[in-house]
Amino acid sequence: MSQWGRRASRTYLIVCALALLAMLVETVLGHPGTGSMIAAILAAPWSMLMAGLAPPLPRDWPLAAGLAVRMLPLALFMLLNSAIVRGIASRSERDLSRTATRVSLLLLLAAPLGSGCILSSRQEVFVVAPTDVFFFFSGGRNEIVFTFDLSTSPQWADHHADIAGVSDLAILGGFFNDTEGGADLLGSPLDVKVALAPTRLSTLEATPVVWGPLHLGKRETKRLDWSAGQRLTLAQASALGDEIRGDGKFTLFTVTATEFPVSSGVDISGFRLASILEIK
Repeated sequence: MSQWGRRASRTYLIVCALALLAMLVETVLGHPGTGSMIAAILAAPWSMLMAGLAPPLPRDWPLAAGLAVRMLPLALFMLLNSAIVRGIASRSERDLSRTATRVSLLLLLAAPLGSGCILSSRQEVFVVAPTDVFFFFSGGRNEIVFTFDLSTSPQWADHHADIAGVSDLAILGGFFNDTEGGADLLGSPLDVKVALAPTRLSTLEATPVVWGPLHLGKRETKRLDWSAGQRLTLAQASALGDEIRGDGKFTLFTVTATEFPVSSGVDISGFRLASILEIK
């Protein structure tokens, strides 16, 4: 769960708990009021549907039974709404991390010898998915291969000739340790690196490792946003920046290592390459 989703859901549930408590007090005192109204609003639209469909409660019911019949559905509706709130907040955080607006100030540099020329540049967020994804099997374990052709990206095609630099390189996505076997047949801890090939993968050898290692425990999943993906970027990633500035055709592939011989490997969802393009 993302931080935004966790916080939004927790805050919503705290407010709901206070509203239900106020509703309980008001009902016991025989003066339904603001607390009951707020509780119904927080459980909307489900509370409105129930109010329109549910039959009226018998007048001779005990107070405790009436409270239970009224408050339990409201609590369930609030739990359902908290899941919706959590999902909306998590999606918002994820979208912002992928398309995070990193707008720079204009770079004002005085030209040498006082010529009076002023150079300006701007930055653009560039997030791209691989053109093709396939698997390479070796020794019972699979590696994932991602081929890129940036010429298929309208953003890259529009700015390619004016790219002065590439910064803030990061790899994003969800990484799952899908190994099987090992000492207890539950897989093995896994270290994931990503290497670069400047072609459509003529060989898996003698290529620079540009990212990692990402450590995954047995059956563990990690979802990396921009900041986490950038922290794992290595100095050799300058070669990846050169590929982005070059013809835009290259390959990234996983290089995994385990403590014990196992089968399968890492499973990656939503693999993305992110960077900031310095545009002249």
